[in-house]
Amino acid sequence: MAAQSAPKVVLKSTTKMSLNERFTNMLKNKQPMPVNIRATMQQQQQLASARNRRLAQQMENRPSVQAALKLKQRLVLILGFGIS
Repeated sequence: MAAQSAPKVVLKSTTKMSLNERFTNMLKNKQPMPVNIRATMQQQQQLASARNRRLAQQMENRPSVQAALKLKQRLVLILGFGIS
């Protein structure tokens, strides 16, 4: 039994421009990001930072976290060095 090979598929070129030329032109014609989008992104980052600060504060106020921090402080005093 001889293995049959698939027939070759030949596609005709549909453009005269190479991919390199096409992408080079796309980069040249790329529009800069509008200012309002940048401002929106900055606002979102500030909002996320505020949320993270609130979450950190909530975590710090949890009894289990406070107990762990007190334990760490005691260990630092007993052993005489910081624990990372």
